[in-house]
Amino acid sequence: MFSLTQRSLRLFTLTLFMAMLALTGCQTAPQKGLTPAQITVLKQQGFELTEEGWEFGLSGKVLFGSDVERLNAQSTDIVERIGKALLGVGIERVRVDGHTDASGKEAYNQQLSLRRAKSVATVLTRVGMREENIQLRGLGSSEPVAPNNSAAGRTENRRVAIVVSAD
Repeated sequence: MFSLTQRSLRLFTLTLFMAMLALTGCQTAPQKGLTPAQITVLKQQGFELTEEGWEFGLSGKVLFGSDVERLNAQSTDIVERIGKALLGVGIERVRVDGHTDASGKEAYNQQLSLRRAKSVATVLTRVGMREENIQLRGLGSSEPVAPNNSAAGRTENRRVAIVVSAD
């Protein structure tokens, strides 16, 4: 038979063990993916969900002239707004994909597209995004969004996309 002290000690130990189990069950794993608030901001900023994540394509606005790698003032303002909005909801990692039209040699276009991506990354770092959190890709003319046989099509293909991973 147990003494009162032994029973009290066992009851205390059992209660402590149960409390620890309950608290362990309350722990939540870190969230994977984007929060609803982050998705709302992405949609508000004009991002669309693609196979590669949430993408803001800077085509439709004349971002780059032929053989030009610098952003114009209007596009700079857009990238600044997007960078601030992303940082405001805790999105700190992006990929920037640069593109060109099919004019010129592919090796040159690949380098030009990378310089275009860098020009966008420069604006993003200026608003507070860390350089090491920005992945750059120069895709040249490998992923056109319009035919390259017209001036309008080539203009659309001279673009940069900002991509936020959905993971």
